[in-house]
Amino acid sequence: MPLSPDEAVAALTDPAAPYLIGVRHHAPSLAAAVPALLDAAKPDVLLVELPDEMQEWLPWLGHEETRAPVALAAAPRDGGGGRGPAF
Repeated sequence: MPLSPDEAVAALTDPAAPYLIGVRHHAPSLAAAVPALLDAAKPDVLLVELPDEMQEWLPWLGHEETRAPVALAAAPRDGGGGRGPAF
């Protein structure tokens, strides 16, 4: 059953619910903002969504010596067939 608008707002603002940080693209401002947001939220678990071609880099993003700012960029080897780079 779909949620009412009030129920949806309550679910999205519940302090026990997931804390979402929507990132559309990498920018220098994000390098400053995201760590501050994470410090304030103090998450127990962090989910990072990456394009398939970057999954192998996930352990390095979580490595104890990795320090922000960090950015990944990938381009298809075969020219991409109309697909551009992934960030």
